[in-house]
Amino acid sequence: MKARLALVALLLFLVAAPATAWAADYRCDQADLVAQVETDGSVLVTDQRIFDFSADGAKSETLTWLYGGFPEDAEVTIAHVRMAALDGDDNVTGEWVVLEPTTFLLSWRQGGRPDSDGWSYDKFQSKLYAFVRDLPDRAVFEVSYQVTHAVEAYDDAADFQWFYAPRDYAVAMHQVKATVVLPMPADAAVEPGDNVRAWGHGPADGTVDIGLDGSVKFFDPVVAPTAYADARVMFPVQWLTNLSDEAKLEHQGSLQYYWTTRYEESWVDRAAHQKMLRDGLSIGVLALSFLVLAAALAVYARWGRERPPAFTDDYYCEVPGTDLAPAMLGRLWRWNHESPDDVVATVLDMIRRGALRLRLGDDGRPMALEIPQQGSISDEALDGATLALLHELSEDAESVSLTELSAAAHERPADFLRAVQQWQGRLSALVAPCHFFDEASRRAQHVLLAAAAVLALAAVGSFIFLGWVVGLLALLAALCVGVLGNYTMRRTPAANDIAAHAKALRNWMRDGGWQAQRDQLTDGERAQLVAYAYLFGVLSCVDDAPDTKAAQLAALAPQLSRNFDAALRAAHHRAEVS
Repeated sequence: MKARLALVALLLFLVAAPATAWAADYRCDQADLVAQVETDGSVLVTDQRIFDFSADGAKSETLTWLYGGFPEDAEVTIAHVRMAALDGDDNVTGEWVVLEPTTFLLSWRQGGRPDSDGWSYDKFQSKLYAFVRDLPDRAVFEVSYQVTHAVEAYDDAADFQWFYAPRDYAVAMHQVKATVVLPMPADAAVEPGDNVRAWGHGPADGTVDIGLDGSVKFFDPVVAPTAYADARVMFPVQWLTNLSDEAKLEHQGSLQYYWTTRYEESWVDRAAHQKMLRDGLSIGVLALSFLVLAAALAVYARWGRERPPAFTDDYYCEVPGTDLAPAMLGRLWRWNHESPDDVVATVLDMIRRGALRLRLGDDGRPMALEIPQQGSISDEALDGATLALLHELSEDAESVSLTELSAAAHERPADFLRAVQQWQGRLSALVAPCHFFDEASRRAQHVLLAAAAVLALAAVGSFIFLGWVVGLLALLAALCVGVLGNYTMRRTPAANDIAAHAKALRNWMRDGGWQAQRDQLTDGERAQLVAYAYLFGVLSCVDDAPDTKAAQLAALAPQLSRNFDAALRAAHHRAEVS
C-alpha cells in the first residue's frame, strides 16, 4: 500500500510541476539579426546570438541554425562563422575565433561531428552546424550569409519573407531582434502602411515597427522551440534598381499590395479566432483533466483502500485457505492476473499428492514427468485440465522430459496454446465463485480505466492541435487516473484475510522460519509449502535434506518454470510466424 501511495504521489507531483525534460544544456539569451536587402533582390544577413553554456558540464556542443522559408530558387551561401567569449556585461573578451568550413557528412544529422572545430552547411535541409569544443561559459556566435533571389518582384511591389526564428530550434530564443534594411533610394520616402507594409507572424507578444529610415524592426521577447517568428515586408519594386530580367518577368502581371494586404488581414482575423478557439479548448481539456483526476482520487479513496484484515500477525507457517488450490491462491495473490506460475504450482502440488509422478535421473535430479491416462483423475479442481495440457506436450506419451517441453510446443503451437487457454479458463471458473474481489470496486476500476483512455485520446489531440504543454498535462493526468484505476479494485474481507495469511507465510519463509522450524514439520507438510514458496518468490529459502519430497519439488520448480516459459515463447513465436 505504501508503494502504491508513493507512486501516486510522484505522478501527482509530475502533473503539478511538469519537468523541463529534453532541454539542451545551454540557453540562447539574445538574438540580433540584420537583413540588408540589396537592389538586385538578394539579401545579406548578419546573425548574432548570445549563448550561455554555464550549465553544460562538457563544454562541447553542436549548435545549429535553420535557414528555411525563402523562395524555391533562393540559394544560401555562408560567408563566415565566428565566435567570441563574453564577460558578465556581454562585452567581447579576447579575439574573435573564426571557425573553418568543412564538408558536410550525412552522419552528422544523427549526432556525429568532425574531429576538430568548424562549421558545415546541409543545403538539403537548410541547416548550418557549428562544432565547438572548450566553450566558455558565455559566448556570442556570428553567422554572415547571403541569400540570392530572396525577394520576389511583382508589378507594384517587392515581397520579402523571412523566417528569422524557424520552428523546431534546439532551445528557446530570448530577446529576438530582427531588422530588415530596405534599399531605399536617396530621393525616396517611407510611408508606413502605404508604400512600405510589414507583418509579423509568431508569438502574440511580438512587435513590428516600420522606421522612416527604411528599416523594419521585429521583436519577440521569447520564441519557444515549438514556435516560430516570421517577417514579411513589402516595399516599392522600383527600389530594386539592379533586378535581373528573369526576376522581373517571373511574376509579371501580378499585383501584390492589395491582395497581400487582404490576405494578411484575413490571416490576422483567422489567427485571432483560432487562438480564442485553442485557448477555450485548452481550458476545457485542462478542466476535464482536473475534474477526472479529482473524481479518480475520490473513487480511489472510497474503493481503492484495502479493508484491515482480521489476521494481523507477521508470521504464519500453515497453508492459507486450506480448501484453495495453490493456483487459486496465486490468482488472489496477483489480483486475478493470469500467469504460467499457476501451472507450475499445480504440477508441484499434483506430484506432492501423487496425481503425477516425478522421474529422477541417476544424479537424483528431476528428469521427466510420468503422466497417467486422461480420465483416471477427477477434474473437480485443475487436475484434469493439467493432464490435458501435459498430454499436448507429450503427444499422449506416458511421460514427458523436462528438456523437451519447448520442442513439443514448437511442433504443435496452436494445440498447446489452446490447452493453456483452456487451463486458465478452468482456473478462472474455479476462482469466480470464491468472490475474491469486491464487485463495486471492480466496476469503479473499469470506469476509471475508461476515463483514463478518454483522457489519453484528448492528450494526443492536444499534442497535435493545442501544443505540448496542454498535451503533456493531459497525458500525465491520464497516467495518474490509469494508475489509480489499476489500484482501485480491492479484495473482499474474506479474501483479504486469506491474503494476510499468505503474506505472513511468505514472511515466515523469507525470514528464516523454514530453517528454524523445519524439524517441527513433517516431510509432507514441508512438501505442501513448496508450491507456495514458488508462488511467493521465496523458493531459495526452502532448505531441506536432498532425499525429501520437499527438496525434490524445490529442485523441480525452477527447471519446470524455465522450460514451460520456453515452451510458451516457442509456441507464441511459431503461431505468429505461421
